[in-house]
Amino acid sequence: MKGLRIIFSILLLIIALPGIGQDFGKIDSLVNDGQYESALVMIDRFLPGSTTESDIRLTNRRAEVLILQGKLNEAEFILTDLAKGGARENPFLLAETKTNLGFLYLNKARNDMALTSLLEALELYQQAGQSNSLEAARCLSTLSFVYLTTGKYNQAEENGLIALQLRQRLKGEASEVVAASYNDLGLVYAQSNPEKALDYYDMAMAVYQKLHGNDHRKIAIASNNLGAAYRNLKLYGDAITNFETAEAIWKRIYPEGHPNQAFALVNLGLTYDNMGNHTSALGYFNRALEMYRKSYGERHSDIAFVLNQMGLIKQDEKKYAEALTLYQQALIANSPTFSSTAIEKNPSVTRYYNAKGMLYTLRLKAEALEARYLGQTLKLTDLTLALSTLQSCDTLIDNIRYSSANENDKLEIGASANEVYENGVSIAQSISEMTINGAKYREMAFYFAEKSKSAVLQESIADAEAKSFAGIPPEVLETENELKASMALFTQKLAQKPSPEEEASLREKLFKANQEYQALVKRMEKEYPDYFNLKFNRAAPSTTDVQKQLSTGQLVVSYFVAEKRSRLYSFILTPDKFRVVNSTLPGDFDKQIKGFTNGIYFMAPDVFLTSAKSLSHLLLRGVPAAKEIIFIPSGRLSTIPFEALLKGNIPMEGGFDQLPYLVKQVGVSYEFSAGVLLQKTTIPSIPTNAILLCAPIDFPEKDNLANLPGTQKEVTDIASLFGSDARIALGPDANEGLVKSGNLGNYRYLHFATHGIVDESAPELSRIFLQTSDREDGNVFSGEIFNIKLNANLCVLSACQTGLGKYSKGEGVIGLSRALVYAGARSIIVSYWSVADDSTAELMTEFYRILLANPGLSARVALQLAKINMIQKRRYSAPYFWAPFVLIGS
Repeated sequence: MKGLRIIFSILLLIIALPGIGQDFGKIDSLVNDGQYESALVMIDRFLPGSTTESDIRLTNRRAEVLILQGKLNEAEFILTDLAKGGARENPFLLAETKTNLGFLYLNKARNDMALTSLLEALELYQQAGQSNSLEAARCLSTLSFVYLTTGKYNQAEENGLIALQLRQRLKGEASEVVAASYNDLGLVYAQSNPEKALDYYDMAMAVYQKLHGNDHRKIAIASNNLGAAYRNLKLYGDAITNFETAEAIWKRIYPEGHPNQAFALVNLGLTYDNMGNHTSALGYFNRALEMYRKSYGERHSDIAFVLNQMGLIKQDEKKYAEALTLYQQALIANSPTFSSTAIEKNPSVTRYYNAKGMLYTLRLKAEALEARYLGQTLKLTDLTLALSTLQSCDTLIDNIRYSSANENDKLEIGASANEVYENGVSIAQSISEMTINGAKYREMAFYFAEKSKSAVLQESIADAEAKSFAGIPPEVLETENELKASMALFTQKLAQKPSPEEEASLREKLFKANQEYQALVKRMEKEYPDYFNLKFNRAAPSTTDVQKQLSTGQLVVSYFVAEKRSRLYSFILTPDKFRVVNSTLPGDFDKQIKGFTNGIYFMAPDVFLTSAKSLSHLLLRGVPAAKEIIFIPSGRLSTIPFEALLKGNIPMEGGFDQLPYLVKQVGVSYEFSAGVLLQKTTIPSIPTNAILLCAPIDFPEKDNLANLPGTQKEVTDIASLFGSDARIALGPDANEGLVKSGNLGNYRYLHFATHGIVDESAPELSRIFLQTSDREDGNVFSGEIFNIKLNANLCVLSACQTGLGKYSKGEGVIGLSRALVYAGARSIIVSYWSVADDSTAELMTEFYRILLANPGLSARVALQLAKINMIQKRRYSAPYFWAPFVLIGS
C-alpha cells in the first residue's frame, strides 16, 4: 500500500443498558447516518443520570463519535482518563476503552500505540469471557487495519476473517457489521488480488444500498474502494466514476472539508497519474494536501503519501530538485521529531508514524539522488548520499521484520525490501569502481547482496539457537513446540481447501493458537533477557567472516541478480582475496536457464550445449581455479545444478561423458546465504557415524505414488558400509511415528529413500511420504519438519524434486530443504527431479563409500567423486542421472 490511507467501516456497538436501552438504537442510527452532533446531544442527555457502568460506556461512545468527527485530541483526553479511572476495575469496560484508544491511535497514524492498545483489549476480552462478542469483533477488525497499514497483510487477513465470522454468527449476512467486514477484507485483498477485492466490495455495496440507499457515507466508503479495485484492473473510467461519487457524498456531509473527502481526491489524482495526465493528477493532489493539512496540521502519514506521489511526478519529469524537496517534506510529515529541510539529512528510523511509508519515502529519495547523478550532476556526493539513505532503509527493514509475528508477512517484507538491496548493491559497486577506496564500497555491495537472502531463515535459526542457550525451562519449550505443531497442522489443513464450515473452524483455531504463541514469545523475551539478546543482536556477515571459514583451494561465489538493472554481480571470495565481477544480464537469461535444465532433463544435447555455453560464460566469469566451491545463488539461479556448467574446451565429437563439466574439476555445494553458512559453523556435531536409513518401499493407493522396490537394495547396500552404526527402517517400520519419536537427533546421518513432493503454490503442503503409524497419515509436511529436532551432519532425501520450492523474492526457495536446515541438518542432499531407482542407488552408495573411506574428506568432494565415477562408467554419464542431486551445506 506504500503508506496510502484507507477508509474503513467502523461501527458503534450499542448494547442495551438499564433505563436507556431503547434510545441506544437511536444513537447508533444517528452515527451511521453521519449525524454526529445529534448523537453527541443524545449521549450528553443520558450521561448525568446514568449508572457507573452505563456512564463509562456512554463516555466511550462519546469518544468514538469525536474520533469520527476528527476531534482526536479531545477524544484522547476522555479515553486516557477512562483507562486510568472508572474502567480499570472492569475487564470488559477497560477492553472497550482500549479498543477505542487503538482506533484513536490508528487515526493519529500512531500504529505502534494502536497495536499495543488493541492487543491489550483482546486479552481483556478473554479475561471477561467476551472473546466471541461483537465488541471483540470490532477490536479484531480495527487490529486488522493496523496490520494492513503496516504491511502485515497475512495478519490483517487472519484478524479480518475472524471478525467476519463472529459478525456473521451474531448478526446474520444482511447486517451493517457484516457489510463492514466485507468492505474491510476487500481492502486487505486489494494488496494482492484485485478481483477478489472487487467481489468483497460488491458484497458490501449490495448490503449498504439495501440499508441506506445511494447517498450515504457508507456508499461513499464502498465507492472509494470499488474505484481503487477498478483502477488496479486498469478500468479507469469506472474508477473515476466511483471516486467522483464518493467525493460528492463526502462534500455534502462535510461542507468545510474532511480527510475522507481528501482521500477521494487522492484517489482521483492517482487514477489520472496512471493515465499519464500529470497536470490533473497534481491538481487533485494539491487539493487533497490542503485539506489534510487543515485537518491534521503538518505531520501525518497521509500527508507524506501525497507528497510522495507529487515527488514521483516531478522525478518522472526529471525535475530532481523539486522531487527531492517533496520527499524531504514527506519525511518530515511522517516523523514526530524530524524537521530538517536539508536534503543531506535523514530522520531517525526509530521514530515514525508509518514505518512502511517511511521506507517508501527513503527509497524514493535514494532513487531520485541516483537519477540526478546520472541525468544531471555526475557528482559523487549524490551517490554517497543515496547510499547513506539506503542504509537507513536497511535498518528500518530490520525493525519492521522484527516487529512482525507472521512468517508470511516477514517473507513479503523481504520481497518489498529487495528493491532497496538491488539499489544498494548497484550504487555501492558503482562507487567502488570510481574511487580509490573501492574496498569499502565492495564490502557494502556484498552486505546489501547478503541482506537480500534468507533473512527469515537466518532469524529462525538464531531464534532456535537463542532458546538453547538462554536457560529457558524445558516445560516452556515443550509448550512452545506444541503450539508450533498445532499452528503447522491448522495451516496445512487450510491449504488443502476445506469446506467453508471447516475453514471457519480452522481459522479460529489457528488464530487462537497464534495468540497463545505470541504471548508465550513475549513472555520468554521478558523473563529470559539472554533469549532476547541472542535472538536479535546479530551482526551481518562480513567478507572477512566468510574468508575465515575457507581453506586453501576453497572458494565462495555469491550471486546477486539485479533484475531491474539487468546486471549480475558475482562476489568471489578466497581465503585471502575478494573481488566483484559486474556482468550484463542477457535479455534471454530466463530462456537460457530453462534451456539448460530442459536440455539436461530431456537429454537433448543440442539444447543443453547452446544454453550451457552461454550460462557457463556468464556464471563462471572471473571464477579462479579451485578444488571446492560453495555457490550462493540468487533468484532463478537457485534451481540449476552448477556442476553441469562447462569449464574448458568442448570437444567436437563424443557423448555426454566427454564434456568438460565443472564437476570434473571442482567439488560443489550450495548455501542459502553467507549468514546461514556462518551460523552452521557454531553447531557441534555428533562424534559417531550413526545413520538411520528409511525406505517405505510401498505406498498406499490414496497417495497415487509408484512403489520403489529399488530403494530396499539402496538402503541395505549403504547400511553394509556403516556396519553396526546403521539402523534400517524398511516398509511399515519407515513410518511417520519414527520420524516424530524424538530420536532423530541421535544420528549423524539421515537417509530417506522415498517420494517427496514440493508444492510451489502452497509450500506448507510440501511433504515427504512415509508409512502410516498410530494417528499419523504418513505425510511429513514441511511445517512438521520445522518442529523436528535434528543434529545431523548430513540428511539425504533421495526423492523426486525435493530440492525445488516456491521462490520468494528476497528470501529464496521455500521448500523442504529450508525446513530441514531449520530443524538442525548442517548439510542436505536433495534432488531437482525424479531419477530411476538403479542410478540413484548407485550414486548414493558410491557417495557414502567414498565419504567413509576417506576421513576428513568433505561431503562436496565425496559427491563430486561419486558423480565423476558415474560419468566415466558411461551408462549413466548424461547429467540427467547425476546433476539433479545437489549438496546444500558443506
